[in-house]
Amino acid sequence: MSIEKLEYFYLIAKYNSLSKASQELYVGISSLSSALKSLENELGYDLFLRHGKKLVLSEEGEKILPFVKRIIEEAKKIHFPLYQMIDRPSFKVGISESVLIFEAGECACRDEAYTINYINAAPLELFNQLKQKEVDLVITSSVVEDPQFERTSLIRSKMVLAANASLVKNELKQATAEDLEKMPFIVLTDHLGHRQLTQRTANFFNIAPDYLYCHDSLGIHKWLKEKKGVFVIHAIEKELLASESIHFLALPSALSLEFYLYKNKTSHHAFDIEAVENDLKRIFKEIEIKGNGRPSLSSQ
Repeated sequence: MSIEKLEYFYLIAKYNSLSKASQELYVGISSLSSALKSLENELGYDLFLRHGKKLVLSEEGEKILPFVKRIIEEAKKIHFPLYQMIDRPSFKVGISESVLIFEAGECACRDEAYTINYINAAPLELFNQLKQKEVDLVITSSVVEDPQFERTSLIRSKMVLAANASLVKNELKQATAEDLEKMPFIVLTDHLGHRQLTQRTANFFNIAPDYLYCHDSLGIHKWLKEKKGVFVIHAIEKELLASESIHFLALPSALSLEFYLYKNKTSHHAFDIEAVENDLKRIFKEIEIKGNGRPSLSSQ
């Protein structure tokens, strides 16, 4: 039984309404209803009598309501002191692009009072986890307008095209539609984000290239060396493919991706979550600078 479920019950009882409680909590009605049912199953009795869409406290609900109110009030008082007893709490940060996880993992947290664990998943799954408070923060290029979420800009990631040097003119610095329509595009089949990135690039240039599907990211080096096609990547990934045989073509700035940091406004963290946010902004600023081709802050 969680404090969160008790708080949901208390506010539903306060308004005798799922919709009004939903508005105050920024939680979907279906999520509230599911949490309430779970609480009732744990207690072994109904907390409300349901008359159509109207909710009325049951006799058992009336009895426990004062105790629930007291528990919530006391929990708020002890929230911070309890945190002080936790040794280096861990925060979960969901990221939709695996390459960003790799880069972020290279940068240590500035504050040793906590740790950050990064997890990779599709944007829709991450937003659902954030809504259910299974992750603390989410980083993605997807734009979602949800009153439960707060969104801030984090990083603008440039895109480049990797190709075998023999496939492009030596003086060519930026890709053009004329050059690209003659080249197949290599696509990672196990990476949904890369498929979308490649298709987005083709749509921008208004071309319909052939697509070669590579099943293993390790095989990209071999395919590029064998001149099988070109490969769209984030600029920060250049060092992973850098070699004498690989040439990088800049892509228009319009193809750059803006990544955002999302948090759940209804989450109540004992630890100052702003400290974690500021640390992430510093880490990703270094990543952005690296992608722009300038030395990172940590190397200066």
